[in-house]
Amino acid sequence: MKIQSLFFTLYGDYVKDSGGTISSKSLIVIFKEFGFSEGAIRAGLHRMKKAGLIVGIKGENRKVSYKLSEKGMLRLLEGTRRVYEKVRRRWDNKWRIVVYNIPENNRELRDRLRRELKWLGFGMLAQSTWISPNPIEDTLKNFINDHYGSSNGIQVDIFVATHLGEPKRLVEKCWNLSEVEQAYRAFLEKWTGVLEKVSSLKSNEAFVTRILLVHEYRKFLNIDPDLPEDLLPSNWIGYIAYDLFMKLREELTPKANEFFYKVYEP
Repeated sequence: MKIQSLFFTLYGDYVKDSGGTISSKSLIVIFKEFGFSEGAIRAGLHRMKKAGLIVGIKGENRKVSYKLSEKGMLRLLEGTRRVYEKVRRRWDNKWRIVVYNIPENNRELRDRLRRELKWLGFGMLAQSTWISPNPIEDTLKNFINDHYGSSNGIQVDIFVATHLGEPKRLVEKCWNLSEVEQAYRAFLEKWTGVLEKVSSLKSNEAFVTRILLVHEYRKFLNIDPDLPEDLLPSNWIGYIAYDLFMKLREELTPKANEFFYKVYEP
C-alpha cells in the first residue's frame, strides 16, 4: 500500500466524518501501524500536497493538520459512492459515450484520461471512444470540466444514446468479466476466514485489518465497471464478495473505532 492510497482509505472511512481534518501527529502514529517510517510518511504527504490532493493547515504550537482538497474530495466521494452504495439495479437501456480528440504530442494526458475513464467504469469501444451503461453523465461532466476543461487542444464530447444491437455483445467487447470474476474469487478465498478471527484481534489489529479490507476492496473500482444486473452473468460473484466485505467491515468496526479515536486528533 502506498501513502496516498492509505490516506484516501483512512480519510473516507474515518476523517471525513470526524471533522474533515487530521493532525500530522495522528497520521504518523496510524501509518506506523502499517510499517511506514516517519520519514516516508512525511515525504508521502509532501507529494500529495504538491499534487494538489491535500491541503496543510497550520495551527497553534506549530501543529500541522491535513484535509483533502476539492480535487481530492471529488475523487474520494465518487469512489466512496461506488464502494458503499453497490446495489442491484436494472439498466435504463442507454449508453453513455465519451469521444475525445487529444493531439499526439500530448500522449501523457491522453493516457491519464484513459486511466480515469476506466476508473469511472467505462470500457473502450474503439480508439478514443469509451462507453458505460451507468447513469454517470453528471459525474462525468464535472470530472471532465475539473480535470481537462482548461487543457489546450483537448476536445471531449459526451453523448447519451441507444444501441441497435445486442447489448451483451458490447459488454463482451469492452470488459473482461472473466478476469473480474477471478479477482472476486481470490478476494473471497482470502477474506472469508477472517470472520472467524475478529474476536481474537486487538484494537490496533482490528483497525489495520479493516483499513486493509477497504483498501483491497477499493481495487475493484479499477477493474469492475459495476454494470447493471441485467448485463451481468447470472449469480454474479461480485454481489457475494460485496456482502462479505460489508459483513466483515461491520464486525471489525467496534474494535477498529476504539483504536482510531484513541489516537485521533483533528
